[in-house]
Amino acid sequence: MYINFKGREIELSFGLRTLTEVDRELGFEVEGANLGQGLEMLIPRLASGNLIAISKLIKAATAHDKKGPKSINDLEEVLDDVAENIGFEEFGEQVFEELGKRPMTRNLVPEELKKETEEKKED
Repeated sequence: MYINFKGREIELSFGLRTLTEVDRELGFEVEGANLGQGLEMLIPRLASGNLIAISKLIKAATAHDKKGPKSINDLEEVLDDVAENIGFEEFGEQVFEELGKRPMTRNLVPEELKKETEEKKED
């Protein structure tokens, strides 16, 4: 899965580093301590097309690319491209598909979302 940034295609990585960053970024913070749980919040936020969750995911999943989006302005540029060419909910569905391919992340995608994605492919 790729995003377009400044005329370049950048592959999104869904490895352990990305998942750890997403868990921290979308997790709960109580009295200055981060309790994680961001991965559990990622799936419903992606399903609803939440642009904050998408931006944090994109930032984490492109961190391996030195010329990838880093700043808010960079992420806005990517989000504008996603909104215009894919749509946030469709982008979330593509992420579910990618997560479902990897043994490490399959369990993050609820069964009903896996079925919905498969049904859309068949149509």
